[in-house]
Amino acid sequence: MTIKTKTLRVCLILALPFFLSGRIVAQDQTLSLKECINYTLQHHPNSTIYQNSAKSAKEKIRESRSALLPSVAGNVGLDYNLKLATSVIPAGSFGTEETKLQMGNKFSNSAYVELDQKLFDRSAFLDVKTSKVNKEIADLNLLKENETLIYNTASAYYEVLTYAEKGKLLRESEKRYETTVSILKLRYAQGEEKKSEYTRARVNYNNVQFEIESNNSSYKLALNKLKNSIGMDIEVPISIEDSITDIDVKELPLAIGLNDFDTNSLLDFQIDQKNLSAKKLDIKQKKAAYLPTLSLYGKYGGNGYGSNFFPALGNWYDYSVIGVKATIPIFSGFKKQSQLAQSKLSLASMELTNKLNLQEYKLNIENASTDIVSTYTNLKKSKENLQLATEMMDASMVEYQEGTATLSSLLDTDYSYKEARTNYTTSLLDYLTAQLSYYKNTGTISQFVNEIKQ
Repeated sequence: MTIKTKTLRVCLILALPFFLSGRIVAQDQTLSLKECINYTLQHHPNSTIYQNSAKSAKEKIRESRSALLPSVAGNVGLDYNLKLATSVIPAGSFGTEETKLQMGNKFSNSAYVELDQKLFDRSAFLDVKTSKVNKEIADLNLLKENETLIYNTASAYYEVLTYAEKGKLLRESEKRYETTVSILKLRYAQGEEKKSEYTRARVNYNNVQFEIESNNSSYKLALNKLKNSIGMDIEVPISIEDSITDIDVKELPLAIGLNDFDTNSLLDFQIDQKNLSAKKLDIKQKKAAYLPTLSLYGKYGGNGYGSNFFPALGNWYDYSVIGVKATIPIFSGFKKQSQLAQSKLSLASMELTNKLNLQEYKLNIENASTDIVSTYTNLKKSKENLQLATEMMDASMVEYQEGTATLSSLLDTDYSYKEARTNYTTSLLDYLTAQLSYYKNTGTISQFVNEIKQ
């Protein structure tokens, strides 16, 4: 075995634990809600897209500022006059006949450097201010998108959590039915129970197993939805770390009324106001188009002439100039007037839209406050009912095993338990969703993230 082969084998053996550990991590990722949110903000493409938009808006500020800074340009030209232009001097100037002259050289070169500096341009100055407002809008849109990502992630996570809780309750029911079927099977064999009673219990047992399989399928679909929400590949296997007992199900302090609520804390409202400011600046820019612009310019260069190529490169005559120029708009075919009218109409429409949006924000807050109180009340009742139904189910099982209760009584109790279980899981998801909606509509989603247990 060669030294090179031995070295390669040693390297592979040393690197194997690292590859295996990376593979294990990729195969089994158990994530908490906070870890899912952190993963979303770091890996979801939408977050990167909005970050790029914010960076692009920042570069737009630099671009608009460049219009107010000096611009320097250099120009070089080389002309070979294949045929010189002919000038005609009328008769009587230098003789009785007209005179034809060809003036110039076969080769003419030019080179110059020109500097322009705007002294007054109201439109360019307003363009800088507009770019700054657009940068603020891009930053707010990034924050809003992050809030949306957090909401979607938490909503998908809670859905997985609810199916996990439902599966836990179904497995408990499965154990009860398994015990019941075993007892009935023994009694049926001993001739103490009818076959119909035994068959009825087996049907219910099979139904529970079917519900478990259906719930497992829904659980997997919810996990895929969660992976899509956090920007993770669907092929990556994950599981959730939390359980219902880890979720802090509590009644939110909803003392905030619409009169006390500050709409300035809502990102949507802030974006509306910034868009309104940008539209007002746009109107000012349209008005500034009627104003003249004033700029300073300077030029330094030289011209070279010759009958041959190389001598023309050596014979240079320099020159320089400095001056001020003004551009005065006089008539543009009513273009500026039409643009200004359009911007004013757009501003009026935006103001009305913002008023409608404000009413919608208030409505969403009011509905979210009402919904979370209602769903919390339903959750407390359904949880209490589930506890009572569980106690009744356990008692009925004992009574049935002791022979003091009939199978019909046991199945009736089981039906009540199933109904209480379904109501509980439904009300739990409704409450968790309402809780997220409240945080989102009141602009306090960051508070929600901070309150999540590690």
